[in-house]
Amino acid sequence: MSGPKVDIAEVRHQELMKLAEAREGRRNLSDKIQKLINQVSNYIGSDLDLMMQDELLRPNCEHIQNLQNDCLKELKRMLSIVKSGNEMLNVEELTAKSQQLVIKFNKDAQGGLALVGELAKSSQKFQEIKANRQQLEQAKKKQIVRLSNTDMDSDIEVSDADVEELVETFKGELSEFMTSSNMTNKHKKSLLLINQDIQEVMESGIPADRKEKRIKRLFGDFQKMTSLVKNEIAEMEYLYAEYLKECFDQSSPPLQMRDFNSKKEIEDAIEDAKENAVTNVSKDYIKRQIDEVMKKHGYDIVRSDMLAEANQSGQVLYGVDKDTAINVFVSDENQVTMRVVGVGFDSNISEAEGERLFQQQCAFCSMHPQITAELAMRGVILHTKKHMPPDKKFNKKIQTKTKSDNQTMSRAKRELKRTELKTIHKE
Repeated sequence: MSGPKVDIAEVRHQELMKLAEAREGRRNLSDKIQKLINQVSNYIGSDLDLMMQDELLRPNCEHIQNLQNDCLKELKRMLSIVKSGNEMLNVEELTAKSQQLVIKFNKDAQGGLALVGELAKSSQKFQEIKANRQQLEQAKKKQIVRLSNTDMDSDIEVSDADVEELVETFKGELSEFMTSSNMTNKHKKSLLLINQDIQEVMESGIPADRKEKRIKRLFGDFQKMTSLVKNEIAEMEYLYAEYLKECFDQSSPPLQMRDFNSKKEIEDAIEDAKENAVTNVSKDYIKRQIDEVMKKHGYDIVRSDMLAEANQSGQVLYGVDKDTAINVFVSDENQVTMRVVGVGFDSNISEAEGERLFQQQCAFCSMHPQITAELAMRGVILHTKKHMPPDKKFNKKIQTKTKSDNQTMSRAKRELKRTELKTIHKE
């Protein structure tokens, strides 16, 4: 029986528990590195941005930013290693390296910040820039106090210009809250309604004092709404952080918080992510064990750049000789299909090639039980679904690039490509 062989692969429970434990270690490390990235990203305060506007301070500020960028680049590289790692990853080593990297950055950056701080004290231009910013902040605070004051003094005349200043401050607060908060689309829609109400008041023909009164009333509604939204967001952010942790190693990007409308939706997404994690860890382990067993038996992996057409998802070719390969396909449901295929510069199968492929099917018959047994020793059990007997009707040939294409490569490069054993899992 050596036609196509279809089995359902299952990772033994004991091995699966080890994989889950190892993934938990990588998940925790990913979370720690992400927190270090956030810490380094927020290390430089807003004063440094102001200092960059002073030509005398800018070189020292740029030096600090370069230190920050170098540290972030290395942390992100480590994070990428963790995300793509498996149970063989040395979690302890990466944990120590990431912490040491941030300690060194803090030490180097502190010295630079201290120097810039001393220079800034004697810089007249920086002091002027800082004073101007403080004046703007004070003016903004006065407008917010005025917006919050609902006690109207009838003796004070209100002009349209006064109302426009209030509205400008109001819209600034509204925009800042919407862009800085991790709010959902539902929250944003509610706040946009307030913006529409502001516009309607300003376009009405009522006197300025009545406009001011209505704008202040809307600002009061805005403050109440932001208080409620902040409470809801705080509860959702905790769950969303858990969701991001569970998605640390998935291939597709996680959903944004704005894509969720309730805590229940995030909780459901967390459970889905956990289920997907088990599936992905199992599939990855099955693929790697098949790779190692096939390599042990001398089946070198055919490189994807040698094929005329891209492989389908999960498909790998293991070369038997220059004209024959074992085609292995692992589905998302861990269904494993193995079959003998021809490999050549065209897809036509001659009579001689057909007979040779048939003989290779027969030869693979004696090898398959041994492969199955060795996978079982590694914790991967193949449950038979359908094993077809050898038959020429199963002969198939996969086309590689033409001779002329191959001849453009140097002999050294061709030798390198023949000897490299690189898995070509196409996700």
